[in-house]
Amino acid sequence: MVKISTNHLASLRGRRFAVRVGSDLSSERAIDAGVAQGSKIGPILFNIYVNEIPSPRNCQTRLRLFADDTDVMSTGESIKVMEDLNYYLEQLGKWLIMWKIKVNADKCQAVYFTRRRKVPDPPKLHRRAIKWSKDTKYLGITLDSRLTYDKHITNIHKKTRSAKARLYPLLGRNSKLSPKNKLLLYKTILRPKMTYASPVWGAAAHSHIQKLEATQNIIARQITNAHWFIRNRYILKDLRLTPVISHIKNLATKFFHSVDNHTNDAIKEIPTYDPSNRKNVPGRFFFQVAKEQDRPTSATLEQFC
Repeated sequence: MVKISTNHLASLRGRRFAVRVGSDLSSERAIDAGVAQGSKIGPILFNIYVNEIPSPRNCQTRLRLFADDTDVMSTGESIKVMEDLNYYLEQLGKWLIMWKIKVNADKCQAVYFTRRRKVPDPPKLHRRAIKWSKDTKYLGITLDSRLTYDKHITNIHKKTRSAKARLYPLLGRNSKLSPKNKLLLYKTILRPKMTYASPVWGAAAHSHIQKLEATQNIIARQITNAHWFIRNRYILKDLRLTPVISHIKNLATKFFHSVDNHTNDAIKEIPTYDPSNRKNVPGRFFFQVAKEQDRPTSATLEQFC
């Protein structure tokens, strides 16, 4: 049961709106549905509204909700995956119709995570096929169909370089800031951009991570105003900066050690991470979220907009 205060309910009554175009103002009209954007009661009412969304029939298919972003994930053998996924989408479609929720199937994305070249027929929602995509963006992470994270790392590399350019007056060689303050700017603004959600993609190929290492080396040279002949490792040592890959490993270790006590059930189900076990690298965890035994041969993810 959810208790809603009378103040929240009072804010929904007697609301009116008007439209202004240039200097012209329309007459007022009553607002019969919906809540004001940014209101405190909005998330509560939305959670109540979607509370009875159908649950998958087995543990191989998972439903994940984040605000109005809905994802359906299924793992297992190819035939079983598509059977379970299409069955759930059929049940979900009936629920959407019952509650008069419109979903634009053309804006939905489906990604088939596998190393195989041949993929099955795409899933269907409201009898309309959702075409397979090569990648999708979920909670700020670009997931490609082969889980190489190449596109994601390329994107964050570009964003970091763009942010670095905007901060050049503060980080550049002509800046009046002390190296200590420049380093603080890097650690609080730029490095978090590079390592956001790194426990997920930190096991990417060395060639991808090297793009971020190069960016950190450039920034370190700007901070210290170092000459060209000074090696990067000496600059990082003077600044007490660890390589990006070492920082990612530290973040991943802390994250996986805190998994058991996390409040999110989906995170609790991530298998125990042992940094000393090279066979149990973070790259496998995405595949093992919904299956505790053998690593599945394929996985699918649906994202509904």
